[in-house]
Amino acid sequence: MKFLMGIFRVRMKSIIAIGILLCVNILLALYVQFWLAPRNEALQVRRNEQQKLLASGGGDISAVYQQGTRDLEAFFSMVPPRKSFARVVGEILELAQNSGLTVSGVTYKPDPVVSGGLIDYVLSFSVAGKYAGVKSYLADLQRFREMVVIDHFSLGGVKTTEEAVDLKLDLTVYLKTVAP
Repeated sequence: MKFLMGIFRVRMKSIIAIGILLCVNILLALYVQFWLAPRNEALQVRRNEQQKLLASGGGDISAVYQQGTRDLEAFFSMVPPRKSFARVVGEILELAQNSGLTVSGVTYKPDPVVSGGLIDYVLSFSVAGKYAGVKSYLADLQRFREMVVIDHFSLGGVKTTEEAVDLKLDLTVYLKTVAP
């Protein structure tokens, strides 16, 4: 017994630290067992139920159909009629000029979309100017109210010592051929 008391006196701090760590370990195990495990199981059950509901089409088919109809109406409200092509292209080129860029080499080609009463025009052109103007122009195109998609662009610098850059763009402009 004297031997154990001697060890306890010499290693008192280590033994107390081990005791504290043991208590913390037991408390954490109880926390996981009685609080986290049931909560985790409930969340997994809820997730599985939601996945089943999603796989079955969301439950109420009529609500899904109505939401789809509203989404299509919103989509078609963003698509201008075919006769607005010149106006839309003019606005796209005007955005470039407003950003201080020079436009050159504008070409377009219609490509009818198979279904949905849409036609798309692939518009290709180059703009040149300062990097800040090109950056501003791309941001303006992203906010453009009509249905325009940036398909491809390439950026090239004239000289590394100047801020002047060239931007080659391929855009797709979507237009309605018939009313939805």
